[in-house]
Amino acid sequence: MAVPVGFIGVGNMGNPMAGNVLKNGFPMTVFDKNPKAMENLVQAGARPATSAREVVESSEIVLTCLPASPDVEALYLEPGGLIELARPGTILIDLSSVLPSTPRKLEPRAQARGVHYLESPVSGGVAGARAATLAIMVGGDPQILERARPVLRAIGPNIFSVGPVGAGNTVKAINNMMACVNSLAMMEGVVLGVKAGLDPMIVYEVVKASSGGSKALERIPSALVPRRFEPGFKVQLMNKDLDTFNTIARELHVPVSFSNVAQRYQQAALAAGLAEMDTSAVVQIIEGLAAVQVSQAGQAAAKSAAAGG
Repeated sequence: MAVPVGFIGVGNMGNPMAGNVLKNGFPMTVFDKNPKAMENLVQAGARPATSAREVVESSEIVLTCLPASPDVEALYLEPGGLIELARPGTILIDLSSVLPSTPRKLEPRAQARGVHYLESPVSGGVAGARAATLAIMVGGDPQILERARPVLRAIGPNIFSVGPVGAGNTVKAINNMMACVNSLAMMEGVVLGVKAGLDPMIVYEVVKASSGGSKALERIPSALVPRRFEPGFKVQLMNKDLDTFNTIARELHVPVSFSNVAQRYQQAALAAGLAEMDTSAVVQIIEGLAAVQVSQAGQAAAKSAAAGG
């Protein structure tokens, strides 16, 4: 019989992850502060809870997905929090992207009560969460990971045991910094190309076949040209993850440059009111500085091609 699973925090990322766990046959209890966020999961067979307490009391494995360190620490550590409420032997797994100091606070408190804890930040965005293709970076006891692996496998095939707690969120911060810097370099390049009179799709095709190719390029046809900036991974979350990376760098006395430039772009986007948009929307900041828009060139090229010009 499948172990009962709880899921707390079923927003943009948590909802599709919870849905995939449910599809894999695990009986599930869900809770979110926004009752509407739970509706589709309840319709699919999940049991709705009215509190985090109700979730942890009915589950052997509890997954949490929250915005930031303060939210996680409050849920786990405050009086009446998950660590206090969980029965000995319960496995608590936090999927949030947080400061490495947060899981390092949680694990000893959990161990003192006979409760197991893993940090398991994920990468792949909302699309990966929906497709169950996320990469999962697990910090904590490998033996506990093996017990939880069947549940985690429901949200992604690439499960990495990366070291003690704290290591998972360190790797996640490194990944997101590199992804963001790569994406911003692509945006600067394509905006310059458009300003120089190039069709952005020409830039896309040439660079894709050349040494500058990367996953970031796919945003040109999928987001930049069609102006699709609905959130997959929000600007405010990328800013938070860059802040995590820069915090780790300061603590370890590692000189970094590209992450600071990347965060300035994210902060400019926050100031421009783009916090809830996908990180692809940062191209608008670059376009504003360059006085050109990627979509205009792409649409003109498309019309010309359609007309046979």
